[in-house]
Amino acid sequence: MEQEARLLEAFASLPTAGRAWAFPAATHDGVRILLQLSQRNLPANAQRKYLTSFLLNEAVLEAGEPDVSLPVEQSGVLLYAPSPSGRRALVVRSGGADASAVLEVWDRSRCLSELHVPKSLHGGVFNDGWFGTGAAWSPDETRVAYVAEAPPATKTPEWCGAPAGPDGKKAEGAAAPKGWRGQSEWSPDWGENFTGKKPPTLFVLDCQSGSVQHVAGLPEDSSCGQPVWAPDGAALLFVCWEHQSELASANFPQRLGVAYCFNRPCSLRALAWPQPVGNGAAAGRELSVSLASSLGSAFSPRFSPDGSTLVFLSQQNAVSSGVHNATCTLHSLRWADARQALTGGALPPPKTVVDTVWNPASPDDFPGLYCTALPDQPFLPGGHTLLLTTQWRSLLAVVAVDLTSGNVTRVTPANGASWSLLAAQDGWVLAAESKPSQPWALFAAHLPASEQAAPTAAAWGWSHLPLPDTELASCPAAVRERLPQLQATVLQVTPTTPPNNVSFEAVVLHSKAAPGPRPTIITPHGGPHSVYTAQYFMPFAYLVSLGYNVVLLNFRGSTGFGEASIQSLPGNIGTNDVADCLASLQAAADAGFVDLDRVAVVGGSHGGFLTGHLVGQQPERFKCAVLRNPVCDISLMIHVSDIPDWCYVEAWGTKEGTLRAGARPTAEDVQRFWQVSPIAHVDKAS
Repeated sequence: MEQEARLLEAFASLPTAGRAWAFPAATHDGVRILLQLSQRNLPANAQRKYLTSFLLNEAVLEAGEPDVSLPVEQSGVLLYAPSPSGRRALVVRSGGADASAVLEVWDRSRCLSELHVPKSLHGGVFNDGWFGTGAAWSPDETRVAYVAEAPPATKTPEWCGAPAGPDGKKAEGAAAPKGWRGQSEWSPDWGENFTGKKPPTLFVLDCQSGSVQHVAGLPEDSSCGQPVWAPDGAALLFVCWEHQSELASANFPQRLGVAYCFNRPCSLRALAWPQPVGNGAAAGRELSVSLASSLGSAFSPRFSPDGSTLVFLSQQNAVSSGVHNATCTLHSLRWADARQALTGGALPPPKTVVDTVWNPASPDDFPGLYCTALPDQPFLPGGHTLLLTTQWRSLLAVVAVDLTSGNVTRVTPANGASWSLLAAQDGWVLAAESKPSQPWALFAAHLPASEQAAPTAAAWGWSHLPLPDTELASCPAAVRERLPQLQATVLQVTPTTPPNNVSFEAVVLHSKAAPGPRPTIITPHGGPHSVYTAQYFMPFAYLVSLGYNVVLLNFRGSTGFGEASIQSLPGNIGTNDVADCLASLQAAADAGFVDLDRVAVVGGSHGGFLTGHLVGQQPERFKCAVLRNPVCDISLMIHVSDIPDWCYVEAWGTKEGTLRAGARPTAEDVQRFWQVSPIAHVDKAS
């Protein structure tokens, strides 16, 4: 076991790329890159994050050797947000006992100001990737909008203290209370990952005065996040989630959970800036306007470099069907039209740039958009082409979207690796390539001016930028010996149950050094509407290095394969997904990867649900099983879950499940929940 522990430590020491920012270089020669990396800190059971930087220009591309600075650890940093020019940065730290947060504004040589925000103004700062996605600098870099918990609406009572007099006041000289004070009046929250948090709302830090302003005029009884400034700084755009959506108010008394649930309605709104002043001019008034009222979902707003075009994503497919994740669509608005809505003018509906792909004809065809946010810097010069990372079946790919035609071009190689966009600036593009045998490798491309308006796939000449101490040669010896032997094979699997026209895949992780059948671990993903992509994942790489093969199961219903695949699973859970897992196992065995006498299954959440089904329906196939936070009995889950709508939609199907969804399941509902759950097969498990 000691050898295995040392091997695990060696694998855990490998860094991975997180975010990156690209800024104009002072010499106008290329761009400056700021790269955020992370590394597991096993003794502290935490992630260590740090920053490094380098200049990227033609000379660096030709030499392939960027001059990288020493890393600087971001210890205690909750949020790091550099300004667009790269001349300033907002750093947010925990405020401790006396303040909710500490806001630091830095320039390139010193800390300009430090503000301890009182808890009476707001609670903790959101940087969760959904409500809070960083912070937004105004175009002149004098203001920063960010997201934090709303302060308690009322002062909380005190219990078990000294008795009050007839007038309700404590007697003069009375002893200090020995009781306790509640934190706040109870209120609903957004469930998993947000339990106990107050609703997110918007605040603006004025860097010149050092003051923080709670944005007024926001919709009541709602959460607000994802702020973005208009190009002239005269408006603040944001995303709004109403606490009582149409589904919740009609069928459920409580607010439903939002973690991993992109079917919660949200709207894109804007309000004029600066706000009205004097005599509470904005207090209690709705000042914002909706910019995409025809859509039940609109989020991740971004402006083109010239400020003429506003683009954003929508999860309308998830909202309308009830599934928690679906194919995204991309939309655009002329900002000149949208700005008129702030003064009462008519607003045309947004243009659909990339629509839903229902069922791609082949694995090479674009399957639709699958992403939760647009990049911070998504545009090529001119603003006609947008770059983003999306799932492409069992891989990640960087694509270019022509905003005029809607054409989508895959601009990273289809080489069996997953590619992610890190940053783009002035035609310079930075991306990370990841394989099961490679945590990440940095690549850059510089598009010539003639290709920047509508780049073709052939225009992208990606150059590898090996960073010091991140290449395989600098890895621990145990990793150098094993990691190059790991490879992935993507299998196309034929369904054994209807619908047979929806394809799916299994990703087999195996060792080149030990071909042929090996002890195998199959693992279905959670969701069920998510995916396993063929990229580096430390636990799986570690298991392959120990002598196992690992089969990642992307059954029908997984994202990245078209909307028809997603919509085929609701109403068929416990049946089609189980059949697909078994078909994938057999396909991997037929391809020579699996020793069918030595198979284990491991899964979490919906993957745990499927693990229970597999060992219940086919106990003879598996030597052991590991269920992590599983769904074993939906008939019990319905009473305690913060996503009860999931139970109805996945058990009954999208149409009937949405109609039946409610706080009081019928006896027929409970029976259906039990029938599709692993608990129905518990007597057969051994």
